[in-house]
Amino acid sequence: MKLSNDREIVASADAVWDVIGRRFDKIGEWATVVPASTAVPGSPTVGEAPVAGRVCQTGIRVAPSVTEAIIDYDDSTKSLTYEAHEKPGFLSVARNRWTVTPVDQRRSLVSYDAEFTTRGVFGLLAGWWMAMLLRRAGRQVLEDLAHYVEHGAPSPRKRAQLDRAADKHCA
Repeated sequence: MKLSNDREIVASADAVWDVIGRRFDKIGEWATVVPASTAVPGSPTVGEAPVAGRVCQTGIRVAPSVTEAIIDYDDSTKSLTYEAHEKPGFLSVARNRWTVTPVDQRRSLVSYDAEFTTRGVFGLLAGWWMAMLLRRAGRQVLEDLAHYVEHGAPSPRKRAQLDRAADKHCA
């Protein structure tokens, strides 16, 4: 299964790339589909990459945690590819490529091309569900990214998620 999407963001390509590329491990700060994230311990394994990868807490029962490793990173072209390494058994491939392209000084186009391959009976049965879930999640990630870069703060949806998590820790 392949999924692609893009969105124009009212911010320079450098500002968008700073969030997507240079702060790759911080996706949990702004993306609602990732309640929390941390850097994979250890040194980066790919050239200029800021980290080796990230561990994402997903909030999805069948895949509560996914470890993603950067497999290609190019700061000059503002593109990166990462692949899920520690993932649910029903996924054989989960890879995503992000690219940020300047439109002009104040606008940029961010795009992703994702590839997911399932395996086994559960993967076969869950394929349609995953496609629907991932399409929706992809749209939300782009919306959250645009809000974060354009306003310098998490989207209202992400802010509510962060507030709920803080309330649970205080209770």
